[in-house]
Amino acid sequence: MDRLTGLEVFVAIVDAGSFGRAAERLAMSPTMVSTHLARLEDRLGTRLIHRTTRRFALTPQGHRFLEEARAVLEALDHAEEMARGGDAGPAGRVALDAPGAIGLRFVVPALPRLRALHPRIMVDLSVSDRSMMFRPEGFDMLIRVGVPAEGKGEVVNLGATRFVQVASPDYLDRRGRPQTPDDLHDHDCVLFATIERPVGQWRFVRDGERRSMRPASVATFNHGDAIAAAAVAGVGIGQTLEMLVAPELASGRLERVLTDWNREPVDIQLFLPQDRAKRPAVRAVADFLRDRVDWGTAS
Repeated sequence: MDRLTGLEVFVAIVDAGSFGRAAERLAMSPTMVSTHLARLEDRLGTRLIHRTTRRFALTPQGHRFLEEARAVLEALDHAEEMARGGDAGPAGRVALDAPGAIGLRFVVPALPRLRALHPRIMVDLSVSDRSMMFRPEGFDMLIRVGVPAEGKGEVVNLGATRFVQVASPDYLDRRGRPQTPDDLHDHDCVLFATIERPVGQWRFVRDGERRSMRPASVATFNHGDAIAAAAVAGVGIGQTLEMLVAPELASGRLERVLTDWNREPVDIQLFLPQDRAKRPAVRAVADFLRDRVDWGTAS
């Protein structure tokens, strides 16, 4: 039983964010929480958590062990539920990473429906636009657009969108409407960039022709909603995903330019690392995102 308690304590520390809050959640003293964690680490022969007086951080071994510990506890919960003669459905925490604007515009509004369908699933959603790279470490699933999956895992197709170039009608009336990508050098442009990818590149595809360029920027942002807001405000021309500016295009607040380019769809993908794809809670969230969320896909 101490072995299971050690797993419960370890997961509770991570989920609660501190030893003290984990102790409250488990109705234990902070000393007992620390003791159970120390016994677990001694048994494993490795440190799972670096702790100081003010904070803690998972070690690389802790990151890997966390997912296995969650899976064991979820399997135990499921077995107990089945033994009681019922099945309350999948349970547990699912860590999902998504580009910021996609997470806010598509995932967050769908959470009430997910909760109604699977009330025992808790979603930990990361919406920081660190980069568009696939980074499965620490996540059960990742939403990405137009980037091939790396590593071993399952790719679930959610739909398709396309890149579009947009600006406010007021800006275009003042500065003119570009006719070719080269005309963008005479315009104010708003680019997407992150610390990891500080040089924003725009891609253009037409009838098999592919071009890449970096227009002169007047502002860069690491969030799709910021690019849309800047374009609506008349800051300049932005390139973004059609799914992120569909309401602004429909209302006339934004206008497409260079419409002969980037008509080809790009995939919206959900990537499930191999070691997590079979967890019931992960599978339930993946099926929900695939079947019950309208991604505004391109035709």
